[in-house]
Amino acid sequence: MGGGKVIMNQPDMMLHLPGMERLAAIEASCQHSGMVENLGLILDSAEPGKVTYHYQLKARHVNHIGSLHGGIAATLADSAMAAAALTTLPPNEWITMTDLSIKFIRAVFALDETLTIEGRVDHAGKRMFATNSVILNSEGKIVARAMANAIRLKKDRC
Repeated sequence: MGGGKVIMNQPDMMLHLPGMERLAAIEASCQHSGMVENLGLILDSAEPGKVTYHYQLKARHVNHIGSLHGGIAATLADSAMAAAALTTLPPNEWITMTDLSIKFIRAVFALDETLTIEGRVDHAGKRMFATNSVILNSEGKIVARAMANAIRLKKDRC
């Protein structure tokens, strides 16, 4: 372990921005991680402590029975929860998730079905965040629910 180069998808120049402005700058400049680019996750709305994304199911994201892969669903939820936490941050702070749990409610089989992913902050403490996410199918039915905690980092720790 160690010796490897740390890759940061968020340029240092964006850390001075408050969370809402930073999220907008990330979206506008396409400074997405490789995973977000792979997903094709699109931000619909953001306000402090809440974001909404949409995503269209792709053939490369299905499992052996042809439904949305659980790991992809977890990544969608994780991305929304992290973005929701980001919207609450002051300049020169960042977050990283410490854990994630997800409950799968129903499968999604239709390729190109549009899913809605909501992320919310339940608690934003001095050090820890509690977040949740819900993934909805095109009929508004719940596909999955997730919860995660995040830790606040200062610029010198990012």
